[in-house]
Amino acid sequence: MPVTISGDRLIRYEDAAVHYCVPQHIRYIEDLAFSGADNLVSLEIPDGVEHIGNYAFRMCYALEEIKLPAEVRSAGAGLFQHCWKLKSVKLPEGMLMIGGEMFESCHALQTLVLPDSLRKIDRSAFSGCRSLREIIISPDKLKLLPPAARYTAAITYMERHAEADPECDHDSTVIDEFVGDRQGNLLDLAINRRSAEAVRYMLRRGLIEPDALAGYLEKSAERNRVEITALMLEYGHNNDNREDLFDEDPFR
Repeated sequence: MPVTISGDRLIRYEDAAVHYCVPQHIRYIEDLAFSGADNLVSLEIPDGVEHIGNYAFRMCYALEEIKLPAEVRSAGAGLFQHCWKLKSVKLPEGMLMIGGEMFESCHALQTLVLPDSLRKIDRSAFSGCRSLREIIISPDKLKLLPPAARYTAAITYMERHAEADPECDHDSTVIDEFVGDRQGNLLDLAINRRSAEAVRYMLRRGLIEPDALAGYLEKSAERNRVEITALMLEYGHNNDNREDLFDEDPFR
C-alpha cells in the first residue's frame, strides 16, 4: 500500500503523488514517514496532529509548501533535512524546541517565522541554509539562535522596523543591546544584503555614525562603493533627523 496507517498514526508514505492531504484522524506522524518522497510538492497536515517524528520529511527534494498545524508541540530532529526547494516555513505557536538538523541543507529556504513559545534551538538547526534571508523571531529569543542566525534575525527586525518611531520600546532596546560592539559586523551584513532599510534603522537609532560608513569605501567590494557613497550623501554626514532620509533607495 502507498500509505501505511495504524489507528491515529501515519507510519509510512510511499506514494508518487505531488500533493497529499494527511487524513483528519491522524494525531502522530512517525519517524521517517515521508522520507524520500521526492515527488511530493505540497503537503496538507490537518489540525489535530500533535507530534511529528524524526526525519519525517527528510529528502523530500521537491517539497515547496507545508503548513504545520497549531496543535504540534514537538517535532523530531532533521524534520526538513535536504528539502531543497522549501522556501518558507512558519512554525506554530506552542512549539517548544527546534531539534538538531531540522532545516539542514534547505538550500532554497528564505523565510522562517519562529514562535514566542520556543525554549531551545539546536545549534545545527539551520546548517547549510545558504539562502536564509529572513528569520522573524521576538528579540527576546535572539539568544536561542545559533550565532550566525542571530545576525540574520537582527537585520530582519531592522528591515521590518526601519520606518518605526525611533522612540525606545522593549523590542528595539533589546536589538540595540544586541548590536553593542557588533555594529561593524551588522553593517557589513546590511551592505552585503544591499539593505537600505537596515542601515536606515541603525542610523535613525544612533547605532552607527554616518561618518563610519566612509570607512567601508576602502574595504568594500567595488560593486558596493556607489551604494555606500549614496548612503553617506543621502544622510548628509550629520544626524539631523531629516524626514527625507532614504526617500530614494540607494541600493536600487
